[in-house]
Amino acid sequence: MVQCGVSPGETGNVTAQDHTVSLSAVEMSSAETAEEHPSPFANIPALVCDHSYLPTRFGGLVENALVYIAEFVVRQILRKLSCDVCRASLVRDVRPASFDKNYHLLTLKNNGGLVIPSQGTVKVLRAAERVIRRASTIQAPKVSTVTHIVREEIGTEDVFLLGEHIDETQFGIDNHQSDLLSLVVSVFLKIRLHHVAKLASLELQKGSTRKKLCKTVLFQGL
Repeated sequence: MVQCGVSPGETGNVTAQDHTVSLSAVEMSSAETAEEHPSPFANIPALVCDHSYLPTRFGGLVENALVYIAEFVVRQILRKLSCDVCRASLVRDVRPASFDKNYHLLTLKNNGGLVIPSQGTVKVLRAAERVIRRASTIQAPKVSTVTHIVREEIGTEDVFLLGEHIDETQFGIDNHQSDLLSLVVSVFLKIRLHHVAKLASLELQKGSTRKKLCKTVLFQGL
């Protein structure tokens, strides 16, 4: 009522108890005041497009963790692969000059014995991670479901840079690229499901008094 400048009338049934005068919205927005104190929003256009706050990519911490996990995934797959072309497509031979920040954790942990996953391998793991995070927490996603969604996201892109090797190994609708993608997703999903199960177990055990350090801490709060 103060902002609207409501004042009691002389003919109404309300009588003013004092002569206090309040500033109204009309007086504050006068032309003279606007010239003296220009609005800080004058340079902002009136029409502001809606913005989507859904993340299009992960943060630096998650990206570094994915690259580090990709090294373990590649190491597990190399034990099962017999195709030399597919084995070479999973790793990088040397450390490139323009190394992005996502490989920072792997570089710190590498003492010469770790393999460097290729960009295609990391891209497949990144797509699988998005599918796992969108999945329901009640029921774990199946390998076939995650693989199908990752294939749709990758599309026909030669993500592993196999080149002519894809046509050479084409057998029906399957080839070495599709087999390699399925293998990468399955190994990564197994690792992630173990982590999800561990978090679920810790959530169920959080009310337990004796869990870790059970021989040292016998009572809660002591």
